[in-house]
Amino acid sequence: MGEIRSTLDIIMEKARGVKVTDEDKAAFMRREVEGKIRGIIQRHLNGVIDTERLQSEIESLGADRHEIAVAALRRECLERMVLDGDNRPLLDILAHIAGFDTRPVEELFLRYRKDLEAKRVDREAVLREQLTHQGISGSAVVPNLMADPQWIRDAAEASERFHRDLAGLIPES
Repeated sequence: MGEIRSTLDIIMEKARGVKVTDEDKAAFMRREVEGKIRGIIQRHLNGVIDTERLQSEIESLGADRHEIAVAALRRECLERMVLDGDNRPLLDILAHIAGFDTRPVEELFLRYRKDLEAKRVDREAVLREQLTHQGISGSAVVPNLMADPQWIRDAAEASERFHRDLAGLIPES
């Protein structure tokens, strides 16, 4: 009967010839910092830590990781933004901790929200007209946009365009 080997023995045997390059080490460090940044931001958004604690946790990552951390912070905040929600906490992080000029982001929000609101009004008018043709009318009739397939598509397309444009604002790291 053969010898039973531990998982560690098997892994060590397979990894014997593996060399970790400086490029690999940098990628490992970047992924580690990005994961920590995601966790720090989530704890802040959940109200577990305040802005000062967020800042100190980022600083505690070390000077050698600061540039990577700030780039990850910017990217993560911009990726978490939603077109139809409150993004003030993320904008505050970008402005006060990441040193990011949020005016282009805010202008993008205003432009897309204004466009989406105009589309909403137009779509509601179309739906009201359809309901009127079906004999349904009155001041209490409110079209249900959330059940309208065309509105769902329009809103999804607007959100996708918004996120593509927002991604263009993310500085290269």
